[in-house]
Amino acid sequence: MKHDFNFTVCLTHDVDRIRKTYQYVTHDLRHGKIMKAFFERSKNDPYWNFDRIMSMERELGVRSTFFFLNESIKPTLFSPKSWLLSFGRYDIQEPEVIKIIKALDKDGWEIGLHGSFNSFNDKVLMKKEKHELESVLGKPVIGIRQHHLNLMVPETWKIQKSLGFAYDATFGAKREIGFLEDKIVPFVQPDSKLLIIPLAVMDGNLFHKAGNDPEKAWGLAESLIEIAEKKKAVLSILWHQRVFNDNEFPGWKDVYQKIIVECKKRGARFLTCKQISEEYLAE
Repeated sequence: MKHDFNFTVCLTHDVDRIRKTYQYVTHDLRHGKIMKAFFERSKNDPYWNFDRIMSMERELGVRSTFFFLNESIKPTLFSPKSWLLSFGRYDIQEPEVIKIIKALDKDGWEIGLHGSFNSFNDKVLMKKEKHELESVLGKPVIGIRQHHLNLMVPETWKIQKSLGFAYDATFGAKREIGFLEDKIVPFVQPDSKLLIIPLAVMDGNLFHKAGNDPEKAWGLAESLIEIAEKKKAVLSILWHQRVFNDNEFPGWKDVYQKIIVECKKRGARFLTCKQISEEYLAE
């Protein structure tokens, strides 16, 4: 069955960290921003940014999907990767986190699960994370994106399907931008029967490719928008909520806003991941 989405934009945010902790050392001090690091510590946390995103998207008349992480990995002595994954993580049962999840949901944003680093091949762990997020949200969570875009195909998708997820939004290039394997629209993966919403562009990949130059990043994004419009693609965009912090990520927020404005000018539809899955599965 052919599904014609026309030109559609799907805005998403992965909530990896809600507060800045070790990044004052790994990012600011490493780049010689010592005074800025200490200045930021005296203000509101630069990684929160939920109100800023909600205000921007509300003003532009769009809604997005927020994937909340419930990381439980423990740091081990000889695994620096585990340190980065573990230190500074948040608990979705924190009052502040519960409050923002409920506020987002109430005002029309979608809440999905950002599956932890090891959950992509661990059904018990993924089930636990889904249940805990649902207990906060007060209703079923139907969508997921795996942390670090970890996938084991088709095993991860089979696990997700068996746990009641309607879609996965993980499939995409880890370091590049564009449509991986030329998958320009959502598709049902035949082995798992799960709906896959391909990821086209992630903030970090875009700015890395642009040499951290906002103007070049916008040029690359505009080229991708043109391709999506021409091919009637679903342009799935990932902007982490922490990068709406202008001090640490100058220009990143502005490029996100320009993408939305430009796509609206070109007549794009804006759907959350849930809306895409409902539209696809209803046909």
